[in-house]
Amino acid sequence: MSKDSITAAELLKLINERAVTIVHIMSRRAFIEYRIKGSIWIPYNEIEDHVFTQIDRNRTIVTYCKDESCMSSDIAAKILRESGFNALAYRGGVKEWRALGYPSESG
Repeated sequence: MSKDSITAAELLKLINERAVTIVHIMSRRAFIEYRIKGSIWIPYNEIEDHVFTQIDRNRTIVTYCKDESCMSSDIAAKILRESGFNALAYRGGVKEWRALGYPSESG
């Protein structure tokens, strides 16, 4: 794991260890349609001004968006790191997660 990003396998391991807070940064519609299991929704455009009372500062935070072409997860993780969180970006996003068949949810 590099200091600023995480792979799908590494994220799945953290999920199984219950050691991560996963932040879906895309639209509410995208969040409802498909998300990594256990994700919370904080839209990208609210990350910088968000009050992070719902996030445990002792947990690793992982942000994700659509796929590798979306740089928003990197920027969101950087903003969170600058706010004192241990934050990483999952660059594969929902596209890779879905292709791997890893745990997801909708609704």
